[in-house]
Amino acid sequence: MGAHLVGRRHQFEELARVVAGAAAQQGALVVLCGEAGIGKTTMLSWLAGAASDAGMVALSGRAVAEEGVPAFWPWSRVFAAGRALGLSPDLLELGPGPPAQARFVAIERAAGALLAAVPAAGLLITLDDLQWADDATMQLLRHAAAELPGTRLILAVATRDAGGLGPRAAVLPAARTLRLAPWTPADVAEYLHATGGRVDPSWPARVHRGSGGNPLFVREMARVLHAGGGGLPDALHPLAGVFLDSVGPDCRSLLGACAVIGEEFDVTLVAAASGEASHPAAVRSPGGLAELLAEAVSAGILAEDAAVPNRMMFTHALVRQAAYDELPRTDRIRWHRRIADALAGMPATPSSAGRAADIARHRVRAATDAPSCRAAVDACRAAVAVSLRGLDHADAAHWFRRAIELAGGAGLDPAEHADLLLGLAETEFLDLRVAGALRHCVAGADLAAGLGRPDLLARAALVVRGIGGEEPNRIIADLCVRAETALGGTDSGTLAQVLAQHAMAVAQLAVTAPDLARQAHTLSAQAMAMARHDGGSTAVVDAMHAHETLAGGPDSMRERTVMGAGLRALAAVPDRPETPLWACLWRIDGCLGLGAVAEADREIAALASLAERLGWPVARWHLLRARAARAMLAGRFPDAQRLADEGQALAERCGDHSMQGQHLAYTLDIRRKTGSFADPWSDAGGSGDGPGGGPFDIASVVDADARPIVLAIAAEYLFASGDVDTARALYARLVTALPDLPEDIRWPAIVAIAGELGAAFADPATVAAGYRGLLPYAQLYQASTYGYRGAFARVLGGLAAASGDHGTAIGHLQAAEELERRIGAHADLALAQLAHARVRRARDARGDRERAADLAGQAARTARRLGMTPTLTDATSLLRDLGGVADDVVASLTAREREVALLVADGLANRAIADRLTVSERTVETHVRNLLNKLGLANRTQVAAWILRAESAWFH
Repeated sequence: MGAHLVGRRHQFEELARVVAGAAAQQGALVVLCGEAGIGKTTMLSWLAGAASDAGMVALSGRAVAEEGVPAFWPWSRVFAAGRALGLSPDLLELGPGPPAQARFVAIERAAGALLAAVPAAGLLITLDDLQWADDATMQLLRHAAAELPGTRLILAVATRDAGGLGPRAAVLPAARTLRLAPWTPADVAEYLHATGGRVDPSWPARVHRGSGGNPLFVREMARVLHAGGGGLPDALHPLAGVFLDSVGPDCRSLLGACAVIGEEFDVTLVAAASGEASHPAAVRSPGGLAELLAEAVSAGILAEDAAVPNRMMFTHALVRQAAYDELPRTDRIRWHRRIADALAGMPATPSSAGRAADIARHRVRAATDAPSCRAAVDACRAAVAVSLRGLDHADAAHWFRRAIELAGGAGLDPAEHADLLLGLAETEFLDLRVAGALRHCVAGADLAAGLGRPDLLARAALVVRGIGGEEPNRIIADLCVRAETALGGTDSGTLAQVLAQHAMAVAQLAVTAPDLARQAHTLSAQAMAMARHDGGSTAVVDAMHAHETLAGGPDSMRERTVMGAGLRALAAVPDRPETPLWACLWRIDGCLGLGAVAEADREIAALASLAERLGWPVARWHLLRARAARAMLAGRFPDAQRLADEGQALAERCGDHSMQGQHLAYTLDIRRKTGSFADPWSDAGGSGDGPGGGPFDIASVVDADARPIVLAIAAEYLFASGDVDTARALYARLVTALPDLPEDIRWPAIVAIAGELGAAFADPATVAAGYRGLLPYAQLYQASTYGYRGAFARVLGGLAAASGDHGTAIGHLQAAEELERRIGAHADLALAQLAHARVRRARDARGDRERAADLAGQAARTARRLGMTPTLTDATSLLRDLGGVADDVVASLTAREREVALLVADGLANRAIADRLTVSERTVETHVRNLLNKLGLANRTQVAAWILRAESAWFH
């Protein structure tokens, strides 16, 4: 190996194995970690050479530590260099729609294109200095890395130590991490000997002590020593001395200008910015400029790309920083001003999209007085506009912050200052930084109040919307009150929007403070009336959304279908592009609650088309949960779990934890009905971890979120799993909240669960209250995109039975059977049949036992087919209680008769049984006749129930 490979043999052998593995479709993610100057870039270069020697295509990108760098910067360099493979930076452009969704679509599109571009010989992508990478770059890396198995793609990235990628490292799939340690004294000695010339015995120890084993420093110190330099101190010279002393003063001055531009720079920009008379003539001369740049290249300070001769870069970030730091303050400010002026004077080109951010960066760093601060603020606003056009809200927020920092120096009036604060809040909210957005809304509102500006107060109130949590909604409600006071009582679209916003905030607060529910309804009604009278379409949509949030009671299901149709009838609402999505969801929820399954299926199909057209992850997530609810209704539990898991994976990829509670609700209900009471994440896909990243613990979930709906579903699951004591404790907390619960969309499910638990825990007051509250829902279903829990009639039957009213209970349960049968809800039909059988057994009137046995047999048959273990166990137990079967009767059956009995119990006709057993249909008819005679049964429909009653003898 050459001198540059000293101390890295193990790492280079590992990289060689990675290259070899790519040929066998073993794609890999490699992460090189180490301090600055440790050799990461050298190793990436070696890897690129090794990949090229193996016939692979190698593309590279590099993150830079500069303000205003566009999103996806390292990837854009990769995609620009990969045009021959069908790649293009255009793939990274964000489309229309909510920013998080637009970015997700761009990432999915770019990752797919990258994988499709891998040639037969393989592809290597190297990304250097990833510690400076933006979130979008990291998200694309994560998406691409997740698809590496089975490909010939290698992703190799380099980052510094001390966390390197910080918390973002946790989101990367499994990677081969190679940590580069400083060289040992033996490594230093090997390097000194490998580089030729005489090596004094004292040098290795002195160089190691002075360099700390950093290869970059070792190389420079070795260069000085081999050149005959003497008097080397024990501590390393300052980096500027080591690198920059090797060039002349004119070159050194030029390098200062280059360092001001950044780690990479265009030669034409350097030339344009160097025309001031105070700079050396050699710098002002084009020929002299070329010579000075060549001098820097020869000294190893700058590097050039032969394919792009106008673009150059510093060989190392530390070198550039040294050149920048040694500039006198006045020179540094002058260079920033000159470069900003030069950039502003250049003609616009397709590749100059990031120029506004570059100008803003230099204007900010040249801001020393009121005029230059004013120019910097204007430049920041221009950079914001460019970022917003590209939907890069994080970058827009950055430039708003820089402008706000300069507000005092620029002498901005309070109105402009408030405008900047609210602009920052709007971009922060779009970037999902809710706390910062609310903080700046309050600051902007404070300024607006002092100015007497109701328009700015209303703007502050409307920035953050549609979120949960008590504290954020308390702030929003306070902002709305201030805006409403300032706007007065005059009807307007703006006031309608503020009232709708206020209603939604108070509705969220009413979850823990039910006395606020009446206020929320009043605000919603005022918003709706005003929006329809004097508001635009945005105000109407907001008012309808507030009304839907609060809608409750048995009429709310039909009301949702009507509101969904009303939303759909509106023309396009530019400020609310998600309107068609909510139209579908409201109609799906309403139709499922009404039992209009065919109409719900049509709406789910419409939602699928909409999700495909929009490409938004949130639309896909809503589609997955709607399909999961439909699968639950049909008793397709594996499908429901798969869809819920896909939704959870999508939520994790979006980084939106608010979506993940839905996975908990679906998983607990599926496990409760199927009897899989292990850790709900043990085989439900992904990491096997709960929402917090560790082992799943329902108690921790309740501690973090003690809303009544969470208490209810957790207590229900724990009771079914056998943890009765914990379930009872949660139930006790739930009961105290019931009297004040607002009758919103969550109320029926909470009351139904509480009533059923009340029956189990012998709490007649809760049972009676639940029955009275749910009676108006008797012909409706506990069904929405949040899941399917069956007809309310089944719950009412159970509550009536717990109160001892068997006749009323049977009436409800017969109705429940018909309701479930009508919509094809097989699993919940079995639950209703089992509940009905239990009531018949408890009443024990004439004919009840026979009817109970028939119902329990039907329930057991369905439960066995759908994998509902608890229902099967309970039905079997009830059948045994209704009348056992003698062991000698079972023993009298032949092996073939037992086989036929099981197939008959599964509902197969004689022809199907004959095909299954490869016998004649006449033979099957004989077996069935003998079977019925031996068992004393009148017809084949009774076989399943008989088998269940005979279970212990049958299987032994």
